[in-house]
Amino acid sequence: MTDKPLDEKASYDDVAAALLDSERVISEVFIGHVTPNKPLTYADLLGMGIGRRALALSSGFRLMIEHRNSLCALPMVRMQLDTALRLYAGFFVTDHQKFCHDILQGKQIDRLKSDDGSFMKDKYLVDRVAKRNPWMVDVYKFTSGYIHFSIRHIQEAFRRGEGANMKMVIGPADFDREPKHFLEPMRCMHHLNLIIEFALRDWFARMCDPNGVTISARELWAKDVQYDLD
Repeated sequence: MTDKPLDEKASYDDVAAALLDSERVISEVFIGHVTPNKPLTYADLLGMGIGRRALALSSGFRLMIEHRNSLCALPMVRMQLDTALRLYAGFFVTDHQKFCHDILQGKQIDRLKSDDGSFMKDKYLVDRVAKRNPWMVDVYKFTSGYIHFSIRHIQEAFRRGEGANMKMVIGPADFDREPKHFLEPMRCMHHLNLIIEFALRDWFARMCDPNGVTISARELWAKDVQYDLD
């Protein structure tokens, strides 16, 4: 198991194993929070939704990598980034229980305001979280091109052949790529899982008490705080 971002030189087998293990840890955080007869708050429900989505996306991503289906795999990286950003949004508001209630009522996060009065649009969330994770800016821009139909999808329909010739790609799989060619997005998904696991653990530990937040992140986690959850 690794609880740190993977090195660029990590092998495919090591990255694949770490990605799977990161899902196991999220599952443990998720399951460990479920206590019989414990009353659930709106924050509990949001955290559970985050955990379920994170696991589903990471699992689906791994499957698409195994099938060499980049057009499905890469949007899942963007969606997992979205999962992380929206969990952080809950830390960025004045009243997180009201925030969770508003989400459960169907309100969109980008129409809700943060503790500094800003609407929590994607750019705002990316910029704020990227203060400690600057790579998120580039990942957001690159993977967003795979969400809505764009030039990236047209480019993926062809491969350069000899000379000026082009080869058409027919079918869902990248015929000229193997799972090992997707190491960068795999490391990115793993890093996102680490961030979600840490933030979700903090969320369940501090933010789900019906009496409000009674302890700060730094008081609870001391030197282990890595992602500015206060």
